[in-house]
Amino acid sequence: MHTRRHDLSLLLFATVGAFLFYGLLHETMRPPEPHPGLRDDALQDALREDWSHQELSYFQARKYLWGEIDGDGRHAEGAYTGEEIEYFKQPLPNNGAVEHAWPLTRLPKEGRSDLHHMFGVIGEARAARINLHYGDVTVAVWSRGGSRSGPGSGFKPVFEVRPERRGDAARAMFYVATMYDLDIPSAEEKVLRSWHHEDKPSKAERIRNDRIEKRQKSRNPFIDHPKLTSRISDF
Repeated sequence: MHTRRHDLSLLLFATVGAFLFYGLLHETMRPPEPHPGLRDDALQDALREDWSHQELSYFQARKYLWGEIDGDGRHAEGAYTGEEIEYFKQPLPNNGAVEHAWPLTRLPKEGRSDLHHMFGVIGEARAARINLHYGDVTVAVWSRGGSRSGPGSGFKPVFEVRPERRGDAARAMFYVATMYDLDIPSAEEKVLRSWHHEDKPSKAERIRNDRIEKRQKSRNPFIDHPKLTSRISDF
């Protein structure tokens, strides 16, 4: 019995050691933050200059989104509610919809097919968001799967993303603001910064970044380097 416990202890120690080693190796292999020493506008200008982006048609973007970015042509997880969306190639409008983190009504034409801020969601969630700014809801008018819409602290209606995906939305917004030279309202930016720190980039989000790069040749630097936001005081 003593020998068995000893062997189990060694196995546990080896497993934990391997996990820590590979975690450290992953961090070591990750490229360093770009443009050390630059801040604010100078850093955003430099990130735009680095941006190697191949614009897709909206038809192509939708095809890739449902076929390989957020889904596999049959199933996808709704970003806002976590519910499974079932479809063949692309869902019907009442079943699944394409959500733009930066709403189309406030977006330049060239950003409408950028996969970095396009997400698959259920139709009801898309209708609940419409073109609302992101924010923390005080009284929910609509709620599903952890996401909510309703009045925020300033009594204006806002949309609150579920905790598991709110960081994804924040980093998508930082990306659009930087690459398309747009401004995020200060109240919304404050919430997005909080979401960014609360929900750090996951393995799935990093894989998604890789898949998007394969199709449109660009990456979201705020997923690769989350601390970049600390060097930009105003998006």
